[in-house]
Amino acid sequence: MMLRKTNAPVRELTNCHDGQGALHCTEMLADYRKPGAGFTFIHDNILEPGASIGEHRHDTNEEVYIIIEGHGVMKVDGVNETVRPGDICITRAGHRHALTNSSAGPMRMLVLAVNV
Repeated sequence: MMLRKTNAPVRELTNCHDGQGALHCTEMLADYRKPGAGFTFIHDNILEPGASIGEHRHDTNEEVYIIIEGHGVMKVDGVNETVRPGDICITRAGHRHALTNSSAGPMRMLVLAVNV
């Protein structure tokens, strides 16, 4: 399977997972109802300055954030960690996370989710 960003729809999400502000989501893969194991989505996301993705739990899937640009604070299971370009956060099934863009510019990240 080949995925091309030029063919991917872009959605603007406001207050994602009860966070604040705008998240621009390029849906490279959006198979949200996929049964069984495997990738459910791959996003190329931009989180506006000061915006956040609210804390939420993953029950049946795992999610990977790869920080490309900007910096912020990733909260995983109640622990805050500063994240910068090149950092990767993995949230396993049964765990919680949130993200806030604390940089003056946009924060870009690739986000991959897989059913377990």
